[in-house]
Amino acid sequence: MRRFLYILLGAVLLTAVFSCSGSKPEGEKEIVFADEQVQQRVEDLKDKIEENPNSVIFRKQLATVYYENGEKLEAMNQLEKAFVIDPSDAEMKYMYAEIALSMGDKLKAYRAYKDVLQTPEGSAYLDRIAPMFMDAFQVTKIVGGPDNEAFGNFSGDGNKIIYQTDRNGNWDIYEYDLTTQTNKPLLTTPAHEENPDFAPDGSAFVYSSTRDDHRDVDYNQKLRDIFIYRFDNQKEWNLTTNGSNDWRPRYSPDGKYIVFVSERNDLRDVPFYEMFGNIFIMENDGRFQLALTNVEANNGSPCIAPGSTEDKGTIYFDSDRSGNYEIYKTDMKGSEAQQITFNPDANDVGPDISDRGDKIVFFSDRDGNYEIYLMNTDGSAQQRLTSNPADDLNPVFSPDGTKILFHSNRDGNYDLFLLDLTQQSSTASAPDVIRNIDNAIIKLQK
Repeated sequence: MRRFLYILLGAVLLTAVFSCSGSKPEGEKEIVFADEQVQQRVEDLKDKIEENPNSVIFRKQLATVYYENGEKLEAMNQLEKAFVIDPSDAEMKYMYAEIALSMGDKLKAYRAYKDVLQTPEGSAYLDRIAPMFMDAFQVTKIVGGPDNEAFGNFSGDGNKIIYQTDRNGNWDIYEYDLTTQTNKPLLTTPAHEENPDFAPDGSAFVYSSTRDDHRDVDYNQKLRDIFIYRFDNQKEWNLTTNGSNDWRPRYSPDGKYIVFVSERNDLRDVPFYEMFGNIFIMENDGRFQLALTNVEANNGSPCIAPGSTEDKGTIYFDSDRSGNYEIYKTDMKGSEAQQITFNPDANDVGPDISDRGDKIVFFSDRDGNYEIYLMNTDGSAQQRLTSNPADDLNPVFSPDGTKILFHSNRDGNYDLFLLDLTQQSSTASAPDVIRNIDNAIIKLQK
């Protein structure tokens, strides 16, 4: 996009960008602050604006006072009036963007950030704006196309990825070889096969499937069971056969156990989509299925920490028992769960623990859309890894802990991406950031 070449053109464009804002309707009651010092500051600035109607300095100061005292709409209103006088002030545009973003108006904020970068002073704001639209580490698409690919997991040696795809019209299980960069189908049936996970020794994989639900109902109402497929004899069988909805199986790092989610304990007479899921564990042949949680909430995405045993182990999962989704942990016997993330205004979802047992990767919408985050196993040192207007979901570690696999709709549909923790992103250029902002605006307008 071009820089603003003329002040007049800039004013016209900015009027379009900043229209439909929180401007105060004619006749609206004047804002009065209870704090006398704040109110006096407002009155003094209004007097100065009346005396100097073509100066933006006092309008900017007045906008700041309004913003700092919770009157965000009036702050934006004052900035819009200042833009008419000077449409090229980068600092005012940046302030406008920050206020809009704090109010949840991403479309208006993104347009303003773009305008900032297109000013002659835009390079000075690049370090502040780029992290919102550019990844912190190198991200590469590894499996993608017009179809959806999702819920990938690594093989034990880290050379292959197993995932689900709808390229055949329903969900099937495929394998991607990272060495040869080739795909091959592992399981394709008329039913839906989802959530695959390799056994650590590579002898089998588990997954959920609707194949045993023969009711003539929509896919979203089909019941899933947990199945296992063995490579040596190419046979598969149902491990749960429970008549409930069972899904999201994950092996323990030693391959002895499988954790999964089930609705079997919810005996309420409610529609299927209102049923609660709880965390279960079983041996790798389906025996001794034990509930680890039993609460009236949605619990999901379980994973078992390395080194866990029946007597001493840890399972991480997400749950909305506190109102929003947070990440919790419990032991192998289902003792009282402990909460490890605390973000009441957002959702923290989908934990996966590294093979060293020292880090957890998860995704969260705390910054407006779902991004990938990293933290210690006690919830400390939370770090954002991706910054993209799309949703980055369901991250998992590679066995060596240097890469993170996730799926994202960055290109319109869901594809598999690989984030390399050993390769930080190079310094972003203004055109790169503007391109990502444009893509974000397009997504918001759909």
